Amino acid sequence: MKHFLLCTAVLVAGWLEAGELGPPKDISFQAVVDGTTQRYVELLPVPFLAEEPHHLMVALHGHGSDRWQFVKLNSGSPAAARAVAAKYNMIYVSPDYRAKTSWMGPKAEADVLQIIRALRDRYRIGKVFVVGGSMGATSSLTFAALHPDLVAGAVACNGLANHLEYERFQDAIIASFGGTRR
Repeated sequence: MKHFLLCTAVLVAGWLEAGELGPPKDISFQAVVDGTTQRYVELLPVPFLAEEPHHLMVALHGHGSDRWQFVKLNSGSPAAARAVAAKYNMIYVSPDYRAKTSWMGPKAEADVLQIIRALRDRYRIGKVFVVGGSMGATSSLTFAALHPDLVAGAVACNGLANHLEYERFQDAIIASFGGTRR
């Protein structure tokens, strides 16, 4: 809870004094978990000094969206997340994590882990933070709970807490996690 509150305060404070992120780079990779082509968008801080360590912010989109929601939307949590990343010279990535209906199931989780490993191979990564809105908020909490030793903090904006009692998007939830609702 301490990290959640700290990250929320940083997100709000960061909205006020934004720095700059470079242009988005759309990156594709072959997912180890199933061999499919997956994608994420990367934005580096300006100026970017490769020899210096940078914290990483992983921004997770909401239901019905894709990697571009947290890159292009200029309001709300996507804009605030980018502002915080820029202010603190963070590397910012926004994965599809199985695109429009992922809900951080096992394949989406594997993709995000693969992206973080690849970024650690390419850059000097310090701490990892996850942020998301709506279904992405739920996914950020799920990912942080599954990987507490990897994630330094998580921000959840308007997330879902109970998959079983939620009436909407049950097909997507079942596709992501398997099984049935009951």
